[in-house]
This record gives sequence, C-alpha cells and structure tokens, in this order.
Amino acid sequence: MPNAERILTKLLGDRARVDPLIKTAEPLDLIAQSLRDVVKCRKTRQWMLDEFAIDLAISPATFDKLLSIAKINFVETPTRTLEMEVVSLRDTRKPGEPVTVGNLNSVLRELYSTLNTIHTAMQKDHPDLLLAQEMSDELLDPVADHISTLRSLNGQLTGFLLTGGKARAVEKKFEERFPQSKNAHPLRQKLPKVEHELEFYRACQKANKKWEALGLDIFYMLRKNRLRQALENIEEMGTLLWNIVYNHPPVEKSLKITGIHFEDVRPLFDDEIVPVSHF
Repeated sequence: MPNAERILTKLLGDRARVDPLIKTAEPLDLIAQSLRDVVKCRKTRQWMLDEFAIDLAISPATFDKLLSIAKINFVETPTRTLEMEVVSLRDTRKPGEPVTVGNLNSVLRELYSTLNTIHTAMQKDHPDLLLAQEMSDELLDPVADHISTLRSLNGQLTGFLLTGGKARAVEKKFEERFPQSKNAHPLRQKLPKVEHELEFYRACQKANKKWEALGLDIFYMLRKNRLRQALENIEEMGTLLWNIVYNHPPVEKSLKITGIHFEDVRPLFDDEIVPVSHF
C-alpha cells in the first residue's frame, strides 16, 4: 500500500499514534488495511442500526439471551489432549462477561442462516407475495381467522351462494387491514394463495421469536424490501471480521497498541475506545 504512514496518520488522526506502530517493524500496509476493515465494520453496524434498529456490536446482556439458540450456545473447544469437546457457554460463561470476536462470529453465522432460509423460501415458493408490503406480526392471527371463516362459509355444494353476505363482510374487514395490497382482493378468489402465504409468514414470526433478544423484525424487512440488503450487510460484517482475525498475527503488536483485541468486541465498534477516522 503506497504511503501507508500517511494513510495511518489519517486513520488515527495523530502522527504521535503512528510512531509506536512504526517501531514494531510490523507491515504498515497490513495495519492500515486492518484499521480500514475496522472502519467498515463500524459503518456496517451503523447501517443495520439505522435501517433495522439491530445492533451487531452484541452486548454481553444480549449475548447471554442469545445462548437460548443451540448453535450459539454450544461450541467446540480443544482439550489438553487436542481432542475437541462440545461445551455449553450457558454453563461455563459468567454473566456479563465480554463478548468475544468468536462469539460475535457465531451470532452472525446463525443470523445469516436464519435470514437466508427465509430469503430462499421467498424466492423459491413465494416470489410474488401479496401481503408483504403491509404484513406485521399483529396481523397474522386476524388473517388466519379470515381464512378459517371463509372456509367455513364455503359450502361443499353451494359454495358461497347462501353465505355471500357474511363472506363479503369478512372480505371487507380483510381489505381494511390490507388497503394497499390490491392483488390480494377479493379474498375469496385469492384464498388458496393467501393461505399458502400465511405459512411463510408464520416462519417469519418463528424466526423473529428466535431472535427476539436482537430485535429482529423480518416483517419490517419485507415491508421495506430490505431483506436482501440485510443479508448482504451481515455477510459483509462476517467477512470483515474474518479479514481482521486472519491478518492479525503479522500485526499483533500494532493492533494491541491501538486497542484492538479479540477478547472483547467493543473496541472494534467504539470510537471512544479506539478512535479511527472514517475518511
């Protein structure tokens, strides 16, 4: 990287903070790249906060709650004989203990898996969702009630011939709840499609419940058409963390001097703990 010292001075905002890094004799270009990745991590975190109120700089309290997710709670750790054993963090972790980069990576990996499953199901089985722009957790049960009521009103031989008035009343309530979802009306004609869609929304509801501690709201992502972008940013965060860890050994002393370490994720995201310019 050309002019690595100049870039580091811009990143750290003070030449006096660069001199100790030079004295380590570690590669300045790699130090600069690692700090740039730190900046990108912070920008990605801020985007997720701004768009979805999801903080990927997981706090100890939030991580403790996320240990209800098995793939986050159970980790493989080497024994003294170099064999691998599965350990429950819930059983071994002290409450309030700092969240490590490894902990954060496990959260990102599982969160990405959850959202990717939803996204794949949407693309494969529900490419033209009728209610996505207005759906919310609170509307799931009313929609299920509308479907159940119309099914009960649909006579095996007479259809809605004898129950048309009641069916229209149900459709009117449905339209009032989804006034912008024009393609979903009238409900009697779209009933199989809406009923099939409801299964997908139940899966979204289940995912939201799983990630309640993080404040995940997939319905909001669907309403704003931001699910793919959420996936891309979570993947980006994971890649940046991997880059920082992978590049760590040759610049271990320098990162320690700046305040970056992997036993606590806070320095990666906190400008007050480790000031890094976003130039």
